[in-house]
Amino acid sequence: MSKRFSQLVMFLLLSSPVLSFMVGIGYVPSPATETNFSLSQDAEFIRGPTVNMVTNHSAMIFCKTNGPTDVTVRYGLDTDVTDEVHNATLDTEHRVDLTELAIDSKYYYQVVANGTESEIYHFLTAPPDGGHFKMVLLGDNRPGQDVAPQQPQNYKDILEMIVGEEPHIVVMSGDFVYHVYDNHETNLNVWRMFSEATDALGHYAPIYACIGNHDTGNGWMHDWYFLQAFEQYDNGSTYFSFDYAGVHFTIIDTEVEGEEGEIRGEQWDWLVNDLASTKQPMKFVFGHRPLYPLSHLGSSMDENKTHRNELQELFETHNVTLFGCGHDHLYNRMTVNNLIHVISGGAGAPLYSTLWGGAYNHYVSIDVMKDKLNMTSIDIEGSARDNYVYPYDGPIEIFLREIADGGQDRNGTIPLILFSEEPEQAYYSWNGEANSTTLSGLPSIAGENTLDVYAVGENGLWNHEEYTFTTILWPPPDSTTTTTTAPPINPILIFSIVGAVAVVVVVAVVFKYRSR
Repeated sequence: MSKRFSQLVMFLLLSSPVLSFMVGIGYVPSPATETNFSLSQDAEFIRGPTVNMVTNHSAMIFCKTNGPTDVTVRYGLDTDVTDEVHNATLDTEHRVDLTELAIDSKYYYQVVANGTESEIYHFLTAPPDGGHFKMVLLGDNRPGQDVAPQQPQNYKDILEMIVGEEPHIVVMSGDFVYHVYDNHETNLNVWRMFSEATDALGHYAPIYACIGNHDTGNGWMHDWYFLQAFEQYDNGSTYFSFDYAGVHFTIIDTEVEGEEGEIRGEQWDWLVNDLASTKQPMKFVFGHRPLYPLSHLGSSMDENKTHRNELQELFETHNVTLFGCGHDHLYNRMTVNNLIHVISGGAGAPLYSTLWGGAYNHYVSIDVMKDKLNMTSIDIEGSARDNYVYPYDGPIEIFLREIADGGQDRNGTIPLILFSEEPEQAYYSWNGEANSTTLSGLPSIAGENTLDVYAVGENGLWNHEEYTFTTILWPPPDSTTTTTTAPPINPILIFSIVGAVAVVVVVAVVFKYRSR
């Protein structure tokens, strides 16, 4: 067998599994020649239509049809939709740009594909920079194992509630499906169910999304399904940014393979440049994992606390107003040095009950105005559960992380105390003892210990929080030092060792004598 023939056989053996996999997932490299489609006789919408990438004066309408066809988008300021844009290209995926739209206006639209008409939907164009608009944040809608692959009913109900709010823009913080499987057809079905449910909101508002840990696969398919599910800026990337009505939106990817829970390498360089180069006065950043988790302790952006602190410092340096995320299946809001952290992970996934509270299905409605936010978490019953107005002008806020109030940990463990702004003064007192400007760890007193925290902000208003922790002494007080006594010397073992050494010596001497 020749060397060249052997190399050919080896190439075929190595490449055939790859080719089989590509065929199995439906991917076959296309030839350089252009594909000619034949007009589908019976058009049916299998995705959308949805509205995407809306600006002051433009929008993009997206839809998929079950066969190749042209499409026409009818639109207007009322339900007569008398204006239209026709795309004569025969295809199954359709993206039609609407331009020269009126600023801050409600537009109605309808898509027609080979005579098949969609329903009439509507969306809002962006207001001028600094104008008032409504943003909605939600995340972690993915089903539990008992429901998958179907999307939770709570998620569908929440989407219907959001449609009723008529938001300008929606951000989703990740975990859209239960799992990305090894089987391509299974994944297509799983993500189809997600898209079918989510399009109920996508008909009416542009949706921008962060990739979550449940949305990823292995190898080159790591983010493929996620990227197919959304129409976003820089659609080949899981991190990107854009401006909307005077606000800079930055979407980051906390799920890069091998860098989960961190922003490293090219993405870190990109993020630093992105925040430094924008001229917008207000900046929002969104990712899946929180910097200060309540449930996923140690498996969020806090896995490497040094890097978490670097990220917090980066956001502070560039005056980021809001960091929105999910991952923890609950609601929580706190402000750290004027940076608002919002965990919105209750859109349908199984809830996490923790000592921190917030375990309820919800979405967050945010009214954005020039230099002002008014944000409210709304539960599935439609009730407002938490409201926060930024800028905040009350007493300095004090927050506890890593150990919950009422929680327990070893003596010496230092709770993480955070403030809504850099305090002018802060004092700490364990068990009513003298105040200290330095926070020490849990006292070495078994059982309950009380920590009082006092702080004053720039406005001169003091605040006080009291927390109770249970100390678990380590090492346990009843532990004793055990002295290990050496076992008695076995004379037989000693005799065997000495005998073995003697044999080695004799052999060495004989060998040396014979070699002369």
